[in-house]
Amino acid sequence: MTEKVNDAYPQKSATRALRESALALGETRIIDAIIMAIFIVRLPAPGLGLPINDLAGLALIGIAAFRRPTRSLAGAYWYPAICAVILAYLALNALAAGVEQSDIDRGGRIFIMMVMGAFIATGRIDIASALKGFALALLVNVPLFYAGVAPDNYGGLLTGYLGDKNVAGLTYAVVTVLILLLANRAWVRGTIVLVGGACVVLTDSRTSMAALAGALIWLVVAKYLGPFWRICLAALIYAGFIFAETNLSTAGDYATTREGSDALRERIDAASLEKTIAAPWNGYGLGEAVTQIAGDNWLYHNAYWGLITEGGYFLLIAFLSLIGLAGFQFLAKGPTSRDARIIEAASIVVLLCAFRLGEVFITQTAFIIIGIGIAIAAQRNQAWAKDREAERVAEALRLGSLMPVAKHTSF
Repeated sequence: MTEKVNDAYPQKSATRALRESALALGETRIIDAIIMAIFIVRLPAPGLGLPINDLAGLALIGIAAFRRPTRSLAGAYWYPAICAVILAYLALNALAAGVEQSDIDRGGRIFIMMVMGAFIATGRIDIASALKGFALALLVNVPLFYAGVAPDNYGGLLTGYLGDKNVAGLTYAVVTVLILLLANRAWVRGTIVLVGGACVVLTDSRTSMAALAGALIWLVVAKYLGPFWRICLAALIYAGFIFAETNLSTAGDYATTREGSDALRERIDAASLEKTIAAPWNGYGLGEAVTQIAGDNWLYHNAYWGLITEGGYFLLIAFLSLIGLAGFQFLAKGPTSRDARIIEAASIVVLLCAFRLGEVFITQTAFIIIGIGIAIAAQRNQAWAKDREAERVAEALRLGSLMPVAKHTSF
């Protein structure tokens, strides 16, 4: 973070601003940076059957558990409350339907991500260090991919250790936005956007390209708008996203090179929607956001439908509440800041990509956004409380100076 809560404050040097940032306390934690860098490796760990990035997340919270928090969750106790309700709801669903391995695996993964979000929010995991490691790993992934070292699963489209081009597009888009938290100078921010945007284009994920464009528009324009016009801007960004998604699929080479895959996606979407509509009020259970096409199982291509299928509308509303309260700071007090808008923009990437990607909300990327969002909201709340206290003190002093001085009478 590099900006004061009120945008009217003058900017300081990049070094001083970073040191004073509430989200970059202390020196860079190498261990946080290294482990977060491993988050991009979505390959299965030999002999364990778990993705390496999930094991890295478990290791990170295991280490962070022995650290003292540097920030309080005061003002954000809704986070552990919502998380507890989600976990209890999923557990009751599993018990009612019969516990399966998918309930244990996916439920455990959700729990680990929730803890990671809390540790980021309270400073047990250093945000600046984590983002540096994550961004550096994504940057290194590019030359390793084109050198033939990192895996190539999509015929030359940038994936590398991320494994899937849509996952790669989502990750590059979100981190491109988040790393702006650590950039103070305009030319640095511009370079980050250009490099990150180029990486998203190399993944050929149309969804991620459109989502990143929408997020950047929000980042530039939203600061000039009040609440009503921000809602209008959000609606325009969504409409533009849908327009781009629809028209990019028939533009240029896409009309021929992606015709077969787009036809398959349409069949998957139709079957997914049918299953979603038929789901009971509490869903079918964790791991059920899959559908069959010609005898093969396919994951949903819509994360909203996926949550409804797995846990009903209750689960969807619960996860959207986490994104709304943390990403858009609905309960935060005081004036907004550039940092808050960056988190809003990152949340927009997630919300837009969720319309065309199957696994977006229950990901490490989403909970990194949630954790940082809570931390920024806490900073805003603390600044607001200090301002209110200063105003009360000033008012008390003013009233004290106006009180008449009692005259002493001698007898």
